[in-house]
Amino acid sequence: MDTDRLKKFLEQYERYVGEILAPTREQVKSVFRTWVENEYWVTSAPLSRLPTPSPIQSTRTRIKRPESVVDKILRRPNLFPDGLEFDSIKKMHDAVGGRIVVYFLSNLPLIDRALRNSEALELSEESPPIAYLNQDLLERLGLTNLKRGQKESGYASIHYIARLRESPTPQRPWFEIQVRTLAEHLWGEIEHVLGYKPNKRTSFAVRRQFQIIGSQLSSIDDHFNLLFEELSRFQEEVQYHDADPLNAENIPAILSEIGAGCAQREIDGLLKLLNSRGIETVGSLREIATAKHLDTIRNIYWQHEGRAPGNFEVVASLAAIKRVTDDSGIVEAIRTQIEFLNAWEELKRSL
Repeated sequence: MDTDRLKKFLEQYERYVGEILAPTREQVKSVFRTWVENEYWVTSAPLSRLPTPSPIQSTRTRIKRPESVVDKILRRPNLFPDGLEFDSIKKMHDAVGGRIVVYFLSNLPLIDRALRNSEALELSEESPPIAYLNQDLLERLGLTNLKRGQKESGYASIHYIARLRESPTPQRPWFEIQVRTLAEHLWGEIEHVLGYKPNKRTSFAVRRQFQIIGSQLSSIDDHFNLLFEELSRFQEEVQYHDADPLNAENIPAILSEIGAGCAQREIDGLLKLLNSRGIETVGSLREIATAKHLDTIRNIYWQHEGRAPGNFEVVASLAAIKRVTDDSGIVEAIRTQIEFLNAWEELKRSL
């Protein structure tokens, strides 16, 4: 390899990272931060009594390391006929990479729809999305519009090529977004730690192990998804009475009844919070969630925070006033709860 040519190439890539790729990555991270918030998915709940789907478990972005860029160019001369030249960098669609990890298979169509309808991102027409999923699953999820791919390892994910509609830099580089379930993400992380690549001259035994793991993970994903879909059905159809214990099936409908609502991933925390304050049944929550108390909570939030309270804040405030009887005590308990939540948010930012 020509050392001078390689040095020049690496210098060009370093400049490109600083001027183009790093600002692009920060903008992509900003888009992802918006999607992680529960509020982004509120309109995706088909019925008001269902919780907000909140499909994203985590997101990640990265810029491709220089040695990985060089390796890819040298390995794929058909894609990069210019070799170690600046034009090759601009042709690389995964110099910036993003990953979205969802909880369940049923969340994949939500992300697909969000990407296609995004005001911030544009999907490539020349390099359409590729789904490394079996055909039966694509049909079940209603994603038959995706081009299907297959890898020897049984790898399961959906890959999109996208770019920013409005870039913070003079150029708008294409980048890759991988979308996968939490189970598949776990496998990918372990595969990365092991350093095995099934297509890189690994033994038959190792390749076979990857195929077996891929099949087992697919089955696990199906089981988790069945549980999720069954819970959603119960949440949609649930009938409840005052004496019933609060649970994951009825609390979304009850909160919807009082004008609060919740996200799916908030349910466990809400139940623990309410139970810790002795609010364990449907009736005990209804008893405290009076119109007067709800108006008081909203008014105090507007006075103290200059905004309406979020769903979790409403429930936390209701829990805080459970054993308070006088009006002044209720106001003080809500203000104390606001200060507590603000202190917690500040602490999380500092960690």
